[in-house]
Amino acid sequence: MIAARAAGAAGTAGASGALSRHGEPAVVHQVSAAAQQGTLAYWTPARMVAAQSKAWARAASNQASSVVKPPKGIPTAVHFSGVPTTGALFSVTASGTTAQSHFCSASVVNSTAGDLILTAAHCVYSTKFATSIEYVPRYNNGHLPYGGWAVKTIMVAPGWIKSHDPDLDFAFLMVSSPTGRKIQSVTGGLTLGFTRWYRETIEVVGYNDPDAEPIRCLTKSFPFRVGQMEFYCHGFWTGTSGSPWIIGYNAKTGTGTVFGVIGGYEKGGQYEWASYSAYFGSQARLLFGQAEAAATPTPSPSPSPSATATHSPAPPKSPSPAPSPVAS
Repeated sequence: MIAARAAGAAGTAGASGALSRHGEPAVVHQVSAAAQQGTLAYWTPARMVAAQSKAWARAASNQASSVVKPPKGIPTAVHFSGVPTTGALFSVTASGTTAQSHFCSASVVNSTAGDLILTAAHCVYSTKFATSIEYVPRYNNGHLPYGGWAVKTIMVAPGWIKSHDPDLDFAFLMVSSPTGRKIQSVTGGLTLGFTRWYRETIEVVGYNDPDAEPIRCLTKSFPFRVGQMEFYCHGFWTGTSGSPWIIGYNAKTGTGTVFGVIGGYEKGGQYEWASYSAYFGSQARLLFGQAEAAATPTPSPSPSPSATATHSPAPPKSPSPAPSPVAS
């Protein structure tokens, strides 16, 4: 999107493959427990407020000089207090300075694991993986009504790492809480929708970089090309990458079905009135399945009865005609 709709993702690598029964393994980046604690300690509410970027003025200047004009009659996003299922992502760059950025949007998705959030792949991997990422559901002007959640695992499709394929611009992140609670049990989540129609009535919720409050827009999606969807709505600037496209949006709970995120073509688009998403087809389903498998612990096999049973000798026969006691 404008200014890639995200700050450049920087950080250390440390990727590994998450094996799957089908397709290529996802590319996985693990974050140490110490680094997660450092992330939570760093991102105080005051630092979150201070991290609002200066990208707005640059983006507005670019828009003013553009010769491409938006279609007439398209909607405009409005500010609101937010919903629990959608939030802001904060990150510290690894440039050797204390520069920081509030750079993308994300949402909680329903999963067996209960700790998965969804965003755009370009939000978490450019040439390296992003570091010190904290997710804040329903962030609003320094307020953290559901706390801050450190990202512990990043999962992207291998095709995104290899070539930044815009049709693979989606990522699943696992988050953790110091209390050990699963985020889905706290905020609720969005149901993932795969292989849906390109044309849907949707609500899009996200965070512009310099804004204290989130925005939302009721609009319609439509096909841009095979593998890419588009919608028109004024007001989606840098920072809104990863914003969920929600079908059947519940304005009170923020729930519904998410079938796209701002990203894809031109990392979400170059104009604040036109936004894009990769289509959630078989590749998105595959990555979600791999994220589920990686996030859900495999239960230890129970010992077989033959290996644990204690066999007592049969009781001796009673010399009397009275019935023998039943062995317990």
